[in-house]
Amino acid sequence: MCVRRAVYYDPDTAKEDPSKQGVCSNFLCNSKPGDKIKITGPSGKIILLPEDDPNATHIMIANGTGVVPFRGYLRRMFMESVPKFKFGGLAWLFLGVANTDSILYDDEFTKYLKDYPDNFRYDKALNREQKNRSGGKMYVQDKIEEYSDEIFKLLDNGAHIYFCGLKGMMPGIQDTLKKVAEQRGENWEEKLSQLKKNKTMEC
Repeated sequence: MCVRRAVYYDPDTAKEDPSKQGVCSNFLCNSKPGDKIKITGPSGKIILLPEDDPNATHIMIANGTGVVPFRGYLRRMFMESVPKFKFGGLAWLFLGVANTDSILYDDEFTKYLKDYPDNFRYDKALNREQKNRSGGKMYVQDKIEEYSDEIFKLLDNGAHIYFCGLKGMMPGIQDTLKKVAEQRGENWEEKLSQLKKNKTMEC
């Protein structure tokens, strides 16, 4: 299990605010070897990598620790030797975090870029280090908008798209996708319904 202690720094004072610590991560990090911990789950949907088409395109959108399930996908695609699933498609990871220090598994993902340049793309949105086109903070939905033409073309050609992370990221992403769809003369609600019907979208 990989756990990173979640702490919050007040943007005005730059000091840590203990009242806003991550409950679960701090509980686990404060536990001692040998402590017994009761865990329930899994809860919500289980997202599994479809392996019926090893040449499919997979667009993965995450923030923070939401990248962890996608790490499993990518290890399956690029590290495991599975005769019946030799990945020959495209995996495109969009990751939104606060800053460079907050990126999990960056070395691993960067190695995939080097070793599989035709099969892997990796875009990061660092909201405390990067600016979007309007001069505001760079969030993952800004990266999606930046590459929206490519993303929509891939979706039209049957790409799978997945979202994982804090629920709070979804409204911004949905608004961006809706705006882009309207600019393309499409109805996002209809497209969303079709993606779900085709089982090419998972949240």
